[in-house]
Amino acid sequence: MTNKELKYYENLKRKKFRDSEGYFLIEGVHLIEECLYSKYYNEALKKLILEKGFSNNELLEKINSKIPNIETAYLEKNKFNKLTDTENPQGIIGVIKKTKPVAKEGNKKLLIALEKLNDPGNLGTIIRTCYWFDVDEVLISRNSVELYNSKVVRATQGALFNLIIREEQNLTNELKKLYSKGFEIYLADSEGKFELSEMNFKKSSNYVFVFGNEANGISEKLKQNKNFNTLRIKRNTNCESLNVGISVGIILNSFRN
Repeated sequence: MTNKELKYYENLKRKKFRDSEGYFLIEGVHLIEECLYSKYYNEALKKLILEKGFSNNELLEKINSKIPNIETAYLEKNKFNKLTDTENPQGIIGVIKKTKPVAKEGNKKLLIALEKLNDPGNLGTIIRTCYWFDVDEVLISRNSVELYNSKVVRATQGALFNLIIREEQNLTNELKKLYSKGFEIYLADSEGKFELSEMNFKKSSNYVFVFGNEANGISEKLKQNKNFNTLRIKRNTNCESLNVGISVGIILNSFRN
């Protein structure tokens, strides 16, 4: 690999470059495998970058059986480390083409919408939780942390390859459209009108659960829409707030059970 090529892949660590090029990097055996066997991203792995001495031949055989003759580059440790974001890299990086899977219109029953989330760990955890609970689609608003941020990607543990996720959404407009299509909209709010433990969600209905910014919660603009309901998790102490990722897990668990 030339220095110019190395610089190209190093630049994929920056959002602006990822946006312009349409590629991002993933690290480690688990993420590579999740991408490889994803129904949405199984053709998105375009190149392997390996540290010299990488010896997981079983994984390489799996990759080559799925993607014969995949382009592969081997780098010395000092050059390979320029592309990593982890303290103990496993010696394998994948170059992934951004993919925008689309759900069939009639198949959407349960959606999660996220408004202006800032923390990459929270976003990654939420995506992982949504995959666990079989959410049909995740909507991420404008001015949120980027889906392909390396910390987000690692925190998803590969779940992002198994979900339909739409970024840069105008949630005000999108939620109005979903409401007009028969979805019930619930905004997670610590002072919400309805208490989660008292809810009886109908399996025949379609739902969107909306979660807001870590510091400010859901915007007043959304809360002022009289067609949207507000939903609270029962508070048992004077604790001021609940982590948004934990809130997602509690609500989805209640909904599925």
